[in-house]
Amino acid sequence: MAGKPPRLTLRIASFTAVALLFAAAAILWFVNQRATAQAESQAASRAQFLTTVLLEDELTARDFARPLEMKRRAELNRLFRRAVQAEGILRMNLIAPDGLITYSTDSRLIGRLSHQPRGQVATALQGHGAREVSWVNARGRRVKVLETYLPVHPGSRAHAIGVFELYQDYDDRVASHAKKTLYPVAGFLLLAVLVLCGALVPILRRVTAAVEERNRQLVEQAAKLERSLAGAREARSEAEAARRAMVQQNKRLRELDRLKDEFLSLVSHELRTPLTSIRGYLDLVLEEEAGELSSEQRRFLEAVERNSGRLLRLVGDLLFVAQADAGRLSLEQVKVDVAGLAAECVEGALPAASEKAIVLSLSASPVPSLVGDRGRLAQVLDNLVSNALKFTPGGGTVSVGTSSDGEHVTVEVSDTGIGIALEDQPRLFERFFRSTAAAEQAIPGTGLGLAIVKAIVEAHGGRITVSSTEGYGTTFRVKLPLAARTKPIESMEVAA
Repeated sequence: MAGKPPRLTLRIASFTAVALLFAAAAILWFVNQRATAQAESQAASRAQFLTTVLLEDELTARDFARPLEMKRRAELNRLFRRAVQAEGILRMNLIAPDGLITYSTDSRLIGRLSHQPRGQVATALQGHGAREVSWVNARGRRVKVLETYLPVHPGSRAHAIGVFELYQDYDDRVASHAKKTLYPVAGFLLLAVLVLCGALVPILRRVTAAVEERNRQLVEQAAKLERSLAGAREARSEAEAARRAMVQQNKRLRELDRLKDEFLSLVSHELRTPLTSIRGYLDLVLEEEAGELSSEQRRFLEAVERNSGRLLRLVGDLLFVAQADAGRLSLEQVKVDVAGLAAECVEGALPAASEKAIVLSLSASPVPSLVGDRGRLAQVLDNLVSNALKFTPGGGTVSVGTSSDGEHVTVEVSDTGIGIALEDQPRLFERFFRSTAAAEQAIPGTGLGLAIVKAIVEAHGGRITVSSTEGYGTTFRVKLPLAARTKPIESMEVAA
């Protein structure tokens, strides 16, 4: 027993030293990456300075029109020679917008196409500097270089007339600067590892002694636990029996829920066909295809048409909910201009807003197009705006706005209506749920609109949130990703 603690101490010390060495290596790797990136950035900035201050005013559009003549080459050779000697630059090229090299300190390249006509050159022509690391043959050997591509804007030109390409010796301009940072850090880390290992040995001796004592205590506790396991096994068997009973009950409940959804879908389908036929014949009668109507007959038939339309919409909502629950909700994948969609929704709702003397406004900032189902997203906006108008008394305001953070588009619908009680908000997106205020004020509705909105938004990979203060108004926010949903819709829970 006397020999075990030292061996345990040695093993723990060895593992600790290896872990510290790995940590030091990771830190060195990170420092090297940061130092290299900083050195590359400094080299590129120096190249930018060289182009802007020393060379850009010396270049004209003719220098990028075609390969330069010998006289102009000699002038540029003298001009660039000072920069090459001062900055350690291996090669300089002037590249026309079509990728043709019109001048190079390496005369063999003049008249050839750049090896990056559609890559870094195209990026630089758009006004953005670019750089990359590569290998070239220079000075009779294979050299690692930092390539920098910079747009040339002589005078006050808004667009680049060409691209200025520089090849800098990577070891001289980047790697050597990075090593100046890396070597001191490596020395410090090595010293720190040695000090820590030396300091940990006495500590580990005390720790291993405590571990041995703790191990003895654990053996005694294990014996006690073994005696209690018999009782635990009995309790676990009872719990397992209860779990199996609960699983069976849940299976029965799911089957009942499935039968309920099938019944709902079947009834909705059976109602939709005769309703569509009724409305078709109503249209014929209202158009006086079956004879002239009196004003009273027309009034009665228009009431029938309104109510049949309301019933048909309810049947459509029920079918939509049944499809969402069954995982059969399909979406078209097209580009959708959400700001334009919001404008169309607001324009369509203006008559209803005017009828109630509600101020309906639109604040649609330009946002990127997203990929989704235009019809379903229009249904989302229509439901939210119609809800806002329904629950806002006359003289109130309803506002619709759009914004984007670069990855998502956000649609916000706010009103100054009756608001939603705090205790009602968690159940707001359940099917057939009606808030307390809506029930008390007898505001018509089926309780399916927000459930449908939530199903459509989540089918697009988005989310909907609500914030409301009773008596002051409500704000709904829909956040949708710009990219198309890539995973298939397996199931869609509309009710919370």
